[in-house]
Amino acid sequence: MTASDSAPVPGTEFRLAGIPASPGVATGQLVIFSHEELPVHSTPIAEEQIEDEMRRLEVALLKTREQIQKIKKQLAHSLGAQQTEIFEAHLLVAADSTIAAAVRRQLHMRKVCVENVYQHVIHAYAQSMKEMEDPYLQERAADILDVGRRVIHNLLGRKLADLYALDVPSIILAHDLSPSDTAMLNRQMSLGFATEVGSTTSHTAIMARSLNIPAVVGLHNMLARCEPDAPVIIDGYAGILIVYPTEQTRYDYGQIAKRQHEVEQSLEILRDTPATTKDGRRLVLSANVELPEDLPLIAGSGAEGIGLYRTEFLFLNRVQFPNEDEQTIIYQQVVQASLPHLAIIRTLDLGGDKLPTHQGIDPEPNPFLGWRAIRYCLERPEIFKVQLRAICRANPGGKVRVMFPMIATREELAAALALLAEAREELQAAGIPAAAEVEAGAMIEVPSAALIVDRLAPMVQFFSIGTNDLTQYTLAADRTNERVAALYQPTHPAVLILIRQVVEAARQNGIWVGVCGEMASDVVMTPILLGLGVDEMSMGSVALPRVKKAVQSLHYGECQALADRLIKMDSGEQTRKVLAELAQQTYPELMI
Repeated sequence: MTASDSAPVPGTEFRLAGIPASPGVATGQLVIFSHEELPVHSTPIAEEQIEDEMRRLEVALLKTREQIQKIKKQLAHSLGAQQTEIFEAHLLVAADSTIAAAVRRQLHMRKVCVENVYQHVIHAYAQSMKEMEDPYLQERAADILDVGRRVIHNLLGRKLADLYALDVPSIILAHDLSPSDTAMLNRQMSLGFATEVGSTTSHTAIMARSLNIPAVVGLHNMLARCEPDAPVIIDGYAGILIVYPTEQTRYDYGQIAKRQHEVEQSLEILRDTPATTKDGRRLVLSANVELPEDLPLIAGSGAEGIGLYRTEFLFLNRVQFPNEDEQTIIYQQVVQASLPHLAIIRTLDLGGDKLPTHQGIDPEPNPFLGWRAIRYCLERPEIFKVQLRAICRANPGGKVRVMFPMIATREELAAALALLAEAREELQAAGIPAAAEVEAGAMIEVPSAALIVDRLAPMVQFFSIGTNDLTQYTLAADRTNERVAALYQPTHPAVLILIRQVVEAARQNGIWVGVCGEMASDVVMTPILLGLGVDEMSMGSVALPRVKKAVQSLHYGECQALADRLIKMDSGEQTRKVLAELAQQTYPELMI
């Protein structure tokens, strides 16, 4: 059942239904995360109370600094010292004596509680920073507001949920989680996500699948109905959040978790076997990687290398972008983790919903059609060239693979390749050890690129189809907008036709084709991708054993015939239904 709109009775089970975004079941307590500020009332105070109010502020500032130091220490341990730079700026704000002096003056003038005065002062300082001509000072506005929100929570005695400083295993509830948020969460303590908005292909959902934790999105008005620390069960299969579950509900979900564990154990024996169909078609299954700490998962998953390393997560939550040496060290780790296979390092894909918080990049009215990915990089060659040099240095004397995202025109690809050649020449001229061979690829995720793929193929060594963006751009359906979620159909005939066109052009030019979008990790989609003729599929490590089982259960010839039939269907819904029925018949144990 699903909950009605009436207020729930504390302690009584109720259920909220949303969209399943990452499979799995988890039980834990709620942590409610919000970027919103707490409402602060203007409670009057007397003149003689001002010093007491200032002491309250001093205590809150001290607690804030202690919290920031704790977060900084935890992040340095889990993500490395380079990821803590943002919190140095936060510590400076929390210790800023000019802000405290301004609060004291305002207390004397307005004679209202310190939390109200502090909030006004913080907003005034942030606004003044935004209006500065100096980009560095403009960027400090975000630091001021972040720290101010923390201080207000401490003044009011409210606990602020820090994704990166959770101290007990928790299920996170939020209106939304940005890639910046999820990049910094405490992974050991995060049992699952639930958000009020989102879709199955939002980056939050992708991250949840990568972490192998359940996620539910599209839970409208959830925050108003849930209390912090309430016991919950999150069901990522059905897309349900159960608050205050009964003992019977806990037992039922315990059985589901037990069956799922049995399936996972049965897949362990496939780890070192090849992804080969029953009639001998061999596929390469590789891993998508978001963060360096994901690298140890590669070997245990049976992945044949890394098919997509998302470098943009190195650039989020930073006051300054990583320099060449810092990037080189990370990319060398990526290459080493992928051995004896190769890694594909995707160049910076900032923009869309992945905005760096401290780089002064203004939000755009339609960011997915705006200044992102290769467009950003080509206009910022001083940043792009540093990354290309670092990638070339990742495997001295060996081979590296680099991939350019969101290519829409031949001119963009030519410009990116020219900068890559310049980067290699600069390294050679400086006598800096670099890769002897660099294979370059283009991501096909814009319909214009798919339509001129025959002209792009002679320029590169491989294509990788980003089905998430290819689907949203082909169908004009924002993949993060739940209102058009029904229109977002990777099985739509237009999408399938474009995938086939890319494969055929690659064949004619002697290069290989991979798929690195979420279609690759969905066992329902495995038959159609096989049938369309892709050579490689890249996915989150945790999905790889399931997809390998699906490949080994299928016949390539039958999948080819199926693709010929499905591509002629009139709707994506029809295609999805046929594929779901086939998956249920062929590998039902994977369809829990």
